[in-house]
Amino acid sequence: MDIRDIKEEVVYPLGKGLTEMYRLQKVLLDSYIKIEGLPQYPVNVNLKVSQSLIKDFVGRVIEELGEGYESYDELMEMFSKGDSRSNMMPFLQNFNEECADALHFWLELLIYSGIEEEDIQKYCEAEPEDDTLDLLLRRGAQMAKAVLGKVYCPGYKVINGPITDEFMRGGNQLGIERDQKMCQLLWRSTYKFQIARNCLKNKPWKQTQMMTDEVTYRVKLMEGTLFMFGFFAFVGMTARSIYHIYYKKNKINEFRIRSKY
Repeated sequence: MDIRDIKEEVVYPLGKGLTEMYRLQKVLLDSYIKIEGLPQYPVNVNLKVSQSLIKDFVGRVIEELGEGYESYDELMEMFSKGDSRSNMMPFLQNFNEECADALHFWLELLIYSGIEEEDIQKYCEAEPEDDTLDLLLRRGAQMAKAVLGKVYCPGYKVINGPITDEFMRGGNQLGIERDQKMCQLLWRSTYKFQIARNCLKNKPWKQTQMMTDEVTYRVKLMEGTLFMFGFFAFVGMTARSIYHIYYKKNKINEFRIRSKY
């Protein structure tokens, strides 16, 4: 079973996209706790065992973003050789699916770190009417512009026309300048997540323990988050498409749990 087998219509919960993603992720986590023996969330970030878990989640977010870029790199290679749009479609799908995987691990990272949607809203200085997913994209786009300067650089469209499937929205445009800017944003996100990871000083082999600077840890996680969402905004994603790719991959993970995959 893969994404193409999910025929269910995805309805965006207006203004509540991230709220629903948090809820769905906690449902998955409750199953993983039973199956994999994961601890209850949130954890005490000062404990060695907790820090090992959180560091693993940071690594998985970065890994999935890297796998997404690997698919985009393949698209660029196919484009350079004049390959057909139809041959490119599976790689475009995989780019979005890997981003969906990154979103799942990102949510688990935040949940285990005790960071809820209200904390994101406070950090981003949300207004009462703000949709948090849309707010993350806007703030991320602002950070992307500050780093990249010029952000508008149209490219070759894999889907040359209206995009009717939200799952295929991200990464649709190809071009050397776009590729370079994507790499810059991915590096910024990776770097900030790694700095957050480095705030966790209690390595398993250390006999002494150090208290975590939790304020700095949370700030760096949020900076990594905003650069990640800046990347999503740059590749053409919207709040609806982010929810769409997350929801469909969530259903795949749900199926895997039920079928003991």
